[in-house]
Amino acid sequence: MLGTALVAEAVLGCARDEGERVASMGGARSACALPVTFEVGGPWKAKPLESIDSGTKKWFHFSHVCKLELGTGKEMVELTVDIDDLKGNNPREVLGGHDGEHISSHGEYTHEQHINESTTVAEQPAAEMDYRMDPPAETPDIWVRKLAVVAPNGTIVVEVQSNDPGGKERTRQVYDRVKSSMRVAS
Repeated sequence: MLGTALVAEAVLGCARDEGERVASMGGARSACALPVTFEVGGPWKAKPLESIDSGTKKWFHFSHVCKLELGTGKEMVELTVDIDDLKGNNPREVLGGHDGEHISSHGEYTHEQHINESTTVAEQPAAEMDYRMDPPAETPDIWVRKLAVVAPNGTIVVEVQSNDPGGKERTRQVYDRVKSSMRVAS
């Protein structure tokens, strides 16, 4: 009887240690319906999208499509996906529009910025950037990575960010998984 209990406990222990949960986002039945798909590690949860009032909307040429929180507590990373509805855009120009490059005070708090203007992701033209925001006051640094990928229905912009200690490494890990697993939906 003791042997049966030990075997049962071993089986339950193995069942609890299933490793990282991976989810595919972007498909019709996922938390975010997108013209691309990509993988994220768990745990994750979809966040409500911020609504843009009609007066503000005319200033934006993109729409917020998906917002996810990956991880929990101090391990949390936020992932946002937007679609720029202007077809045939240069991915670098799209990143500039999403990054606020044209806002005069934006550069005051941006440090360690790296830009790759010409790359390919999911066999599509793409651009990527990463930087650290150092906001004033007691706000912790924010680590940001962005990717713009041209798709048939517009340019997809993925932003991964974290302001927790260790956020630089976590944003890189999430970003690398999204980038390497991205596929344009057919």
